Amino acid sequence: MTGFTGRAGQNVRQMANRRRWQAWRSFLWAALLPLFVVFSFPILALELGFILAISLVAIAVFGAISFVFRGLDLWEAANRADFGAQAEERVAEVLEALEPKGWQFQYGMKLDQGLGDADVVCVSPRKKAYVIDVKSHKGTVIFQEHRLHRRMGRTIYPFRKDFLQIVMKQALQVREKKQWSFVTPMLVFTRAQLAVSQKKIRGVYVIAQDDLVKRLQELG
Repeated sequence: MTGFTGRAGQNVRQMANRRRWQAWRSFLWAALLPLFVVFSFPILALELGFILAISLVAIAVFGAISFVFRGLDLWEAANRADFGAQAEERVAEVLEALEPKGWQFQYGMKLDQGLGDADVVCVSPRKKAYVIDVKSHKGTVIFQEHRLHRRMGRTIYPFRKDFLQIVMKQALQVREKKQWSFVTPMLVFTRAQLAVSQKKIRGVYVIAQDDLVKRLQELG
């Protein structure tokens, strides 16, 4: 790997665009389905009878409602993906300060086994390798019951995924693909506050975006 490769947030942006297109298709079906049945109602009533035709109209309405809800879910998922892409872009901007010092970065490295991609793979001038997984969640991140949780106000929610396990698997796969001796996993939060007492949790560095460059320089 030489120099600055890939573009931060590109894969997530593409995913957001796909989800938004799927949302528009759902909204289109939500509009067309009841219109088709309503305009076809006279023919349906003659061919099938009034009661059965009304039943088909009701089914079409419920189908349209389900398409609307699916479209809204997809749109929300696209918005989350956009937030994720923005977070990766902000991290890339922060890491630019290390480029003149000989650090090398690769963004969006494709991985196998359902791991998506590695947001950032970087190599220090001393040839130490790191995988950075970027998270854009809000709230306060805490560690309890062997997992990361998020505190919002007085309520504590476990993250739906075990981020520590995922980034560890990403680091192991990058090590295998690149044939490196070791890859250090890092989890970087761009918006959340960290309330973790340990610098390293289950073998993973958990870091706020503002501390990322300093920590990388310390680790070398």
